[in-house]
Amino acid sequence: MAQESAVLAQQELEAFLEDWNRADNEALREHLSFPHVTHGAGNLVIVDTPAEFVQDFDLLRSQGWRRSTFDNFEVLQVSETKVNLLVDFRRYNADDEVISDSQVFYVMTLQDGRWGMQYRSGGPRPEQLDASLLENAEAAATAALHEFFAAFNAADNEALFAVNHVPQAVLFELNFLHGENRGAAPVTVNFERLRDVEDWSRSEAENITPVHITPNKVIFEFQFSRYNSNGERYRTIPAVWVITRQGEKWGVEFRSLMTPSFSL
Repeated sequence: MAQESAVLAQQELEAFLEDWNRADNEALREHLSFPHVTHGAGNLVIVDTPAEFVQDFDLLRSQGWRRSTFDNFEVLQVSETKVNLLVDFRRYNADDEVISDSQVFYVMTLQDGRWGMQYRSGGPRPEQLDASLLENAEAAATAALHEFFAAFNAADNEALFAVNHVPQAVLFELNFLHGENRGAAPVTVNFERLRDVEDWSRSEAENITPVHITPNKVIFEFQFSRYNSNGERYRTIPAVWVITRQGEKWGVEFRSLMTPSFSL
């Protein structure tokens, strides 16, 4: 079933691109899941309904764009209802010359029996950027990720806010959370409830791998496990997190959490 999900999600993305190259906003809306998130430089653009989604193709044309291609699909994580994938993406001008070569992270979800794109975040390919800047970004973002779990395990919401951005969005399976302010979930966590409901004691991140790096954004693929008061692992969740720099602060801005791969 998971393999079928990956195939169907890729097919839907390819259909999206066909309508993109036709500059057909009405058709594009049929390839989306909602709420839909476009993650730009330092901001999340969230639209709740199809009518709110509009792509400015006149602006793209003024920048020289004529068409786009997907050149490689890498499936990062897959479940029956969600696929996280990284795609090589190129833009061409009217002379069929490449004017932009980038990678885009997409989250595809199954809503009401139909696959659609629910999240996208793109950036230049790493080889186009200064290696030292990428090394610094990876180190800072990795430190922020570890600080997040240290603060989480200390049940310290003040320390958590130091490595969280607001607003922030989370897709957990098909559930959508929009942390619009500091006090909202998932930015602030109700640790007392987490202990009462799950007997949670701590969480641990494992197999942390950066899959896309720019000077101001790092996308990590990993999994995290939750442990109860007896030290027993009771849940493991594959995830992709997007950690960005805003000013001097590195923090979590988007999370895609998959169906648990292990759960008691």
